[in-house]
Amino acid sequence: MVYKKSCASFLLASALFVSPLAIHGVHAAPTSDYHYEIHVAGQPSTYFQQDSVYMKNGTLYVQLNSLADSYWIQASFDSTGKRAGFNGWLKKIGIRDGSKKAIVDGKVVMMAKPAYFKKEKDSKQPGVYVPFQFAIEALGGTYTGYNAKTKAVTAKNLQEPHFIYTTHHGIMYGADKNDGAVYKWDGKNKPVQILSLHTNLDASGIDVETTPGGLLLITIGNSYGEPHLNSEVYQFLYKNGALIRQNHADYSPGNTDVMDRYKGKIMMNDSHILRFIEDGSGDVVQTIDLTKLGNKGADQQYSIEAMDDDMLLIRNAHDFELSIANIHTEHSALLYKQVLSANEQKVVEESLPDALQFMSADRLTFKKRVGHTLYFTFASPNGDPPRTVTYDLNQLK
Repeated sequence: MVYKKSCASFLLASALFVSPLAIHGVHAAPTSDYHYEIHVAGQPSTYFQQDSVYMKNGTLYVQLNSLADSYWIQASFDSTGKRAGFNGWLKKIGIRDGSKKAIVDGKVVMMAKPAYFKKEKDSKQPGVYVPFQFAIEALGGTYTGYNAKTKAVTAKNLQEPHFIYTTHHGIMYGADKNDGAVYKWDGKNKPVQILSLHTNLDASGIDVETTPGGLLLITIGNSYGEPHLNSEVYQFLYKNGALIRQNHADYSPGNTDVMDRYKGKIMMNDSHILRFIEDGSGDVVQTIDLTKLGNKGADQQYSIEAMDDDMLLIRNAHDFELSIANIHTEHSALLYKQVLSANEQKVVEESLPDALQFMSADRLTFKKRVGHTLYFTFASPNGDPPRTVTYDLNQLK
């Protein structure tokens, strides 16, 4: 049995971001007598981002790793550890240890004082320290001065990040969360829009991969609403630069697919129809009507939790119940009614109405298949220790 966590599911799990402006990077430096205060564009005047700055030779320095990370700009270093690159969407900054010269978006900029790199206690990467004014202006903000009374250096107009992006084979792919436009960027010329989701995004992530058959697959996961219980997935499949397949599934508060591949075929599930795409050609070679298989009505939606040649495990996005389905006979059964005691079934049924709030569902998690036996972990809502339950596929003819 092929059982794989999909990239979309990982994206959604990792996309429940608190605003990056409320989180400082992993390179957080020691405390200092001095600090910065940055008023972020679009935020209330009473809100500002702050952290330490450091006085050296009469100039206030900031650790660029931490500040840039707050704006989704990541640091990388060459093999010597003396050159640092900070790359983000439409942003490239190059710094050399001990040098005043920096490269910002392809242009040479001279800093007031040289940068210095420092080994940090809790990080494998060195801290990159640059004059605060340079850091602010390189990131697109406005330096506003120093308050000697509060020992605070200040800035404004830094933009809250609204692009999600990833790099694949040297090309950046990014989506504008404000309007759902998706671009690719070679880092030199202007970004090229390649498609649009025709909607805005909330807590989201993007993944790009080249399949073994040479197709390009872009997957965008979005978790929306408050408190981000709703999940949707977009998929776009390209062949030789042309879009040949696309798919969208909005599960609302339901779970996204756990599988995205089966025996080399790409799975595209719009929550009603599951399509298997042949890698290389991009042709649809098989379809499965999940609403028919689930046998709960045409308006239901299903995600895939496991698959084999003869069976599917599908979860309904409306009632959160896991079903076992025979692909050949199209018979299906609710698993909790098959594998739990009468008392456990009652406890599950009492908890299902709260599944939207607590994402508890029917408390069944698939683990493995051995022969005709499926193994699940059942975590009872009443707090009993989790236990293993089994289902014999011979029961489903």
